[in-house]
Amino acid sequence: MASTLSTIQADLVRALVARAAAHDGINPLNEEALLALDRESAETSHLLDADALSYAQLDARHGSAQLVVDPSARRQGRGTALLDQLRHRTPDPHVWAFGNLPAAQRLAAAQDMAPVRGLHIMAISLAGHTTVPGARGPVLPEGVAIRPFTDADTAAFLALNAAAFAGHPEQGSFSSIDLAARKAEAWFDPAGFLLAERHGQLLGFHWTKRHDALTGEVYVLATAPAAQGLGLGKILLNAGLTHLANAGCREAILYVDIGNTRAVDLYERAGFTVRRSDVQYARNAHER
Repeated sequence: MASTLSTIQADLVRALVARAAAHDGINPLNEEALLALDRESAETSHLLDADALSYAQLDARHGSAQLVVDPSARRQGRGTALLDQLRHRTPDPHVWAFGNLPAAQRLAAAQDMAPVRGLHIMAISLAGHTTVPGARGPVLPEGVAIRPFTDADTAAFLALNAAAFAGHPEQGSFSSIDLAARKAEAWFDPAGFLLAERHGQLLGFHWTKRHDALTGEVYVLATAPAAQGLGLGKILLNAGLTHLANAGCREAILYVDIGNTRAVDLYERAGFTVRRSDVQYARNAHER
């Protein structure tokens, strides 16, 4: 496994991902994995077969892996071969199955792997959106203001994000490098990166993302541990959804850990419904 890909190899992986996505109706690699194709990191390992028909990526920070096999090359043992090679690097990789498709379920069962984590992908219509049900509307706690992100907020944002997601395997390790990578993406818009602050102290944020002209995303939503109880989660959610609606989006989606019942409850009360679920599989799930 390599810590970096050449430009040609990265393009081959993107072409492989595009073929699989067109066939399956879902992207086999998430945003973080796609961004990692173009940067070298000691924490990321790549495994691309010589014919570019199968690929796997391992993130050593939390032992998670993602893999994809070309639709024309499936049922040939390639998925099993990728898993075997991943296990040479880490004994029990936690492998994502986006959409938890039947092929992924079959591979997991054959490898004695079981679910250890899940993500709900939830959606809400923004038609006629003005406020989220249950929110306080435009009324903010005394002294609190909501404004767009600026570069001067970088350190405070990273500190709040780390505190709010201290137990989260991916978001909790979000770094200045990760932030810079996303700011370089075409979709990044500071006007949709909303911060709640009081007397210069950052209390929470709602980072939105636009996928296209009609679809937006609750990309990351968080409040500082010290700001719990102010109702900022509902207020920031409402502010971000209103921003997306005003920008012309007709729908918003989000990703949330199934085990984060507090967040799932917030989104359900706001009107979000589950569209699909992603599952992470591991071999030693029965021991947890």
